[in-house]
Amino acid sequence: MKTALKPAALAAAALLTAGTAQAQSSVTLYGLIDLAVDHYKAGSASGAGNVWKLNDGVVNGLNGSRWGVRVVEDLGGGLKANAVLEGGLNADTGALGQGGLAFGRQVFVGLSQPTLGELRMGRQYILSDSVMGMTNPYGNAAVNNPGTASTNAGRNLPLWLNAPRANNVVQYATPNLAGFVAAAQLAPGEGTSDRFHGVRLGYGNGPFNIAASYEWNKSRTTGDDTNKSFTFGANYNFGAVKLLGGIQLNSDLALGAGNGAFTGTNLIVTYDAPTTFTADEINGYTLGVQVPLGQLTLGANYTGVKYENAAGRSATLGKAAFMGWYALSKSTFLYSGISFSTGDLKDYIAENRVFQAGLRMAW
Repeated sequence: MKTALKPAALAAAALLTAGTAQAQSSVTLYGLIDLAVDHYKAGSASGAGNVWKLNDGVVNGLNGSRWGVRVVEDLGGGLKANAVLEGGLNADTGALGQGGLAFGRQVFVGLSQPTLGELRMGRQYILSDSVMGMTNPYGNAAVNNPGTASTNAGRNLPLWLNAPRANNVVQYATPNLAGFVAAAQLAPGEGTSDRFHGVRLGYGNGPFNIAASYEWNKSRTTGDDTNKSFTFGANYNFGAVKLLGGIQLNSDLALGAGNGAFTGTNLIVTYDAPTTFTADEINGYTLGVQVPLGQLTLGANYTGVKYENAAGRSATLGKAAFMGWYALSKSTFLYSGISFSTGDLKDYIAENRVFQAGLRMAW
């Protein structure tokens, strides 16, 4: 009898051991699809026409469409290994997002421990992205997004700088220390891009949240510090209403960094065409409000920026936006919004007025 039971006991022990090992690791497959119908009314001097488009959520939607894999392994003693592989896709065409990268949204591996913090390496969101998200009723999303670019006389012109990712990033984040959190990033240029640096400090306590980041490049050709970007954000939730706001100050802007807070290819501002000037500073602010009404959430904000050059030439651009989303479930939302351009450049912007209506589903 004992001899007969021994193999069964061994098999049971093996199954228990396998179950324990399996419980120490988790693999999560997730995804999101967001599509919206948008209408753009062009400014009279923009050189563009009015147009209807079906856009992926990465263009003024709630979220860019994506799929991803998240892995967590418990190494014991509170130490965990983790990895994320997340690819973007353009759901309106089926093409890969972020210029066709397989995992263009983020891909990193890291180690974390509750009392020591977390170390990550790979393609990651830069620190200002989370700070800017604190300033907008819908995070970095929808027509309210302060980081939405504008098409100024045919050229892409940033409102607030919002990269929002960088390559080859080594990041360390502290644990939460009585509400305080801090993080630092470094990305070597590897001879093809400028070196990128970033630091972030934040505090959260109940309904109050505040954070600031500072990011800059070290030029690979001159050794100068360029693309200096300071972002500050805060919000307070009163329950019936949430107030949000922030500022962003950008100086010594330069093209060709290849990595970091500013990776655009244009700083030329067209105002009183054909007159143009090249901005090396972009300074802005945003103020917003969010009102929850059961399954419906309403939001509004105003974002303004001023473009300047060393010779004192300047021009302003602003955006007033109103939006609402309706929760059909915890993961599926209907949303709609409208924005209006203001300031010196409003007639030179292809997106002078934008209307959108979309559907977002996650799993």
